[in-house]
Amino acid sequence: MLADFVNESKISHSSSFPDSVPANGPEVTPSGSALPEYETDFAELEDGTLIEMIEDPSNPANSLFAVYKNGTVQYAVTVERADRVLVPVPRQQGNFKHIRLARGTQPCASAAVLLGGIGSLILACVDISMDEASLIAAFVISTWFIESLPVAPYLALVGPPRSGKSTLLQVLNLLCRRPLLTADITSAAFYEVYEKLSLTLLVDETLTAGNRRELFHLLKTGTTRGSVTLRKGRSLKAFGPKVISYTELPNDAALNSRCVIIPMQETNRTDLAKPTDKNILDIADNLQKELLQYRLENHHSLRLPRVEGDERLYSRTRDLYQALALPIGYQTDFCEYLVHLFETQQEINREPLTPASNALLRFLYEWIHLHLTDGKCAQKELTVGVNLNLESLQETFRLNAHEVGRALTSLGFTNRKRTNAGFILWLDLRTRKRIHNLAHSYAIDQESQFQEDAFGNECGLCKNPAGVKSWFY
Repeated sequence: MLADFVNESKISHSSSFPDSVPANGPEVTPSGSALPEYETDFAELEDGTLIEMIEDPSNPANSLFAVYKNGTVQYAVTVERADRVLVPVPRQQGNFKHIRLARGTQPCASAAVLLGGIGSLILACVDISMDEASLIAAFVISTWFIESLPVAPYLALVGPPRSGKSTLLQVLNLLCRRPLLTADITSAAFYEVYEKLSLTLLVDETLTAGNRRELFHLLKTGTTRGSVTLRKGRSLKAFGPKVISYTELPNDAALNSRCVIIPMQETNRTDLAKPTDKNILDIADNLQKELLQYRLENHHSLRLPRVEGDERLYSRTRDLYQALALPIGYQTDFCEYLVHLFETQQEINREPLTPASNALLRFLYEWIHLHLTDGKCAQKELTVGVNLNLESLQETFRLNAHEVGRALTSLGFTNRKRTNAGFILWLDLRTRKRIHNLAHSYAIDQESQFQEDAFGNECGLCKNPAGVKSWFY
């Protein structure tokens, strides 16, 4: 799918782009207003006018406003409202001088053109597959609409040294909305950069960061809108898209599940461009202008398409898919392609079951096929069956009834009732469908003992797996 867009957006070494802001910059006039000044990076006025902070093309140390109203962009040093004067956040403050801003706007034909241009630039600099370039291109566009997204999407770049992770981070530093590229970051700096600006944080070699535990906590809280961290009586926010690089994924399932994972490997290609090449910088500068124009034009008209297959995505994977699909919702074909890519991501992110949960699920799957009409199973009987299963797998530990109960809860089997004889698990239709779905997700139904002839042939759910999915999701 991205290949079609890329073929129309080849990187040309003779490309030149008009600058939508006059070379000498917009006319600067003092406001002369006695109203108080209010620093902002983005604002939406009552009449729908959008105000976005940009870099002054005639002086990178200064910032201006791009003011979008009725399809037209104008540039201003300040914007006066009834009760205040809006001014851009000064570039000299703290880490803000290192954040890259768009230098203006430029008309953009469509999301397809943007996807093709971004994909072409990425593939010109790093050796990755078209699927991975597609995910990254959609991520880049999503960073320009963070205020409208259900969650803040993350990219995780994973690969050995010299696999191109740092190069890809440099490319993303040219394309994302307000990127800040850093090799390390403390919690104080982490919150400082988010206090006044919405940005895209790019962290290189995350596992070498000073306090990994604290950094991972900050990363996990930063993906949820409205989530705050309390520090010394202050409530701090870090919501925003992020790119984090590793030599190997951390042992943190919660963080990994919040990421679009991009595996990378060393290449022997000698034709790759450097992100510092003038041609690459010029094209990236143009793309940023187009991305800003696309953001302003579509800020009020985002839509999430209904595409086949998105119901197969689990909740957190579906959140990530929606975050990437929403800004390009009118490209339905590409969104269908994204669903396919996220199904693969879903499998990459799946954590294996614990031995206890695995043995329990295996026994439940066997039980419901051997007792097709039995509507319940005693927890004591489950405990005996699970321990026999563990013994057959040559596991050295056994579970008591309380531990089996906890494993049932962790797998979502809460349809239980206490009786005089102990707890009973009710095996109604919904519970049986959940067992089938989990067995398929963790490949329990593909084990040799369940693939024998005639096993499950009388089970209506095995004959109609689509019915299982439609119920479960």
